[in-house]
Amino acid sequence: MLRYWSSDLDLEVASWFPFGVDYKPISINLLYGLQLKKIAELCLGMESEFFFMTSMLGGSVGSLMRDNLYGGERAGSVSLGFMMLLGYSEKMEDLLCHKLTEESPVRAGIAFCSLWNRTFLLENIKVIVLISDAILFNEEEFLTDFELMLSENDVGNRSDIVYFAEKFGYRRFHMAYETDDPLQLQISRLLYEMEFSETRRMVGPSPEMPFPPFMGMNLKL
Repeated sequence: MLRYWSSDLDLEVASWFPFGVDYKPISINLLYGLQLKKIAELCLGMESEFFFMTSMLGGSVGSLMRDNLYGGERAGSVSLGFMMLLGYSEKMEDLLCHKLTEESPVRAGIAFCSLWNRTFLLENIKVIVLISDAILFNEEEFLTDFELMLSENDVGNRSDIVYFAEKFGYRRFHMAYETDDPLQLQISRLLYEMEFSETRRMVGPSPEMPFPPFMGMNLKL
């Protein structure tokens, strides 16, 4: 199973973001490229959802960043490294556990993501975060491999899922802790808070993995 990242995430979404019922959550990605539309379709077949991606070449895009898809990212904003947010599902977690190795260009972990409309908290959701801290990350190669990975595990009824999601919308997101075992969460918390080196040596490393440094900067001309 995937480990939890040691840090949660905050995302600010546009005030007109369709939080409750979302029509066209797949085809909206055509504004960025056909490949992301295909990945968004395949993610739904895995009971997940493609939410957000930020990279040096593509900027910040995805169904959570519709203002960027329509009007382009804010001038002077540069993202270094690569990050992708997917809706949590057991199927997606299991797939990434089996397909990603130590040699993979990205690492995957689980986190909680808070969605904000300025100072108003919309929701706290459970996500799978794929991240690479390499500045010169080969985004195109990874997306091609990721699309192939999803295609090989396509359940076959993806067209029906996509049709209903596009046509009628749906309530998105796995809520925080919805799929977690409270006992396991408590055990993980206790292990993480242990301070003695001897105890840590006996029980193993922290159940959380450190969130890698992710750089971004705003340039003003």
